Amino acid sequence: MTTASAEPVAADPRGDTCPNCQQTLPDPQPAYCPACGQETALRVPTLADFAKEYGGHLLATEGALWRTMRGLLRPGHLTLAYLAGQRRRYLTPLRLFLSICLLCVGLVHWVRPAHEKPTDQVSFVHAKIGVKDGRFVCESLPAERCVYWQRRISADPELLKDLEQARRSNNQMTRQAVFLAMPPSLALLLLLVYWPRKQAFGLHMVASLHLHSFMLPLITAQVLLARWFPGVAWISGGSLAAVVLAFSAVTLQRIYQGRPWLTGVKLAGVYVAYISVFALWTGLAANWNLQRILM
Repeated sequence: MTTASAEPVAADPRGDTCPNCQQTLPDPQPAYCPACGQETALRVPTLADFAKEYGGHLLATEGALWRTMRGLLRPGHLTLAYLAGQRRRYLTPLRLFLSICLLCVGLVHWVRPAHEKPTDQVSFVHAKIGVKDGRFVCESLPAERCVYWQRRISADPELLKDLEQARRSNNQMTRQAVFLAMPPSLALLLLLVYWPRKQAFGLHMVASLHLHSFMLPLITAQVLLARWFPGVAWISGGSLAAVVLAFSAVTLQRIYQGRPWLTGVKLAGVYVAYISVFALWTGLAANWNLQRILM
C-alpha cells in the first residue's frame, strides 16, 4: 500500500495546464490563467519578489488611506459615506480604528522623555510602594503585603525597577482593553439617546468608531505633551476637550439631523455618561493591575 507524499511538488513552468485549477492553457501560454487568474510561470520567490508584493499592497491601499485621513477631519463624512455604500473608497471603520488604536497605544507606551528619572516609587492609582528619603513607603495596601514588599525590596533594591516595568507592561494591555471597550460603550449610549428612532446598533457603532478614530490621536498627543511639558498640560487639555466637543456636535448633527439645540443636549448627556463609563473601565483596569502585581 502506497501513500501520497506530503511534500509540495514544484510546478512545471512549461506545463500546458494551470498548476492551481488544472485548466488547460491556450497556446501561446498567457501570463495569467484565464480561469483562476494565477500566474502561469511559477518559481521560488526571491527577496525582491516579496518586496515587490509588499509594495504593491501598500500602493494599492495608499489612495484609500489618504482619502480616509482627509475624510476623518470632516465631521460625519466617513460615517455618511459608509452608510451611503462607499465601502471601497475608504478604509472600513473597524480597520481604521484598530490601526489608529495600536499606533496610539504603542506611542503612549514607548515614547518617553530621555531625561526621565529612575524609579524609586511605584504607584497604582491609590496604592504606592517604594523608597522616599531612604525610608520604605507603603500606602493603601494591607499590612501583611507592606511587610512582604519591604522585606523583598530591602533584599533587592533593583526590584522596584522590575515592578515599574511590570506596571507599564500591564498598563499597555489594560489600555488596549479600555480603548477597545469604549467604541461599543459610546455606540450603546447613542442608541439610548436616539432610541425613539429605532435605528440599528450598527449605525451607532460606525459613528462611534469614526469618532474614536478622530479622538485617539488627539488624546495620545495630549498624554505625550503632558510628559514633556507638564506645566502646560491643563491648557492643552482644555483645548482638546473643546475641539472634541465641537467636532462631536457637528458629527452628530450631520449624521442624525434634528434640531441643533437638541443635539447639544443629547451630546452633553452622552459625554457625561461616557466619562463615567470611561472612569469605570479605567478603575477596573487599575484594580486588575494592582491585584496582579502587588497582591
